[in-house]
Amino acid sequence: MKKVICVKVIWFAFVIVCASSAHSQTMEVGGYTVIRGGTGSIICLGRWIPSTEVGKPGVCEGQLVDVSQLTAISTKQTADKLDQLLFVLSAMDEKLADNNVQIERLIEVTINTQVLIDQQVVQVGELLHDTISSRVDALSRRVLANETFKKELEKLKEDILADVKKAYSQN
Repeated sequence: MKKVICVKVIWFAFVIVCASSAHSQTMEVGGYTVIRGGTGSIICLGRWIPSTEVGKPGVCEGQLVDVSQLTAISTKQTADKLDQLLFVLSAMDEKLADNNVQIERLIEVTINTQVLIDQQVVQVGELLHDTISSRVDALSRRVLANETFKKELEKLKEDILADVKKAYSQN
């Protein structure tokens, strides 16, 4: 009876060791199952199905790839994506440079337009000043003979000219 118990204990220990060895040979990393073997590690690119048998690692439903192959493929894909990103960034840089040139032109045109508007405001103010002065001065002698009326008219002229100067002075 001792022999049977001893054989069962040894068999049970063997099953535990084999199962843990098979389980420790596979590892999940980043959604991929890595299988470690005697010659190196390989990666299951498909779905990993663990074995129901004791001591066996399982089956890969998909492609098995060596780590160095997967690294090379991943590096190539990364380089391609970086090239695409650099192309997009370069195109964005060109567009931004074009936009900056257009903004500089718009600023220049805006400044020139403002200068022209200021010049026109000054010219209109001078024209109004001259027109008002000449019309008041052109009143007939008989109207200007009345000193009180003449003083009020001069005061009105000065008030109007002050308002015109204030409204049409250069900014």
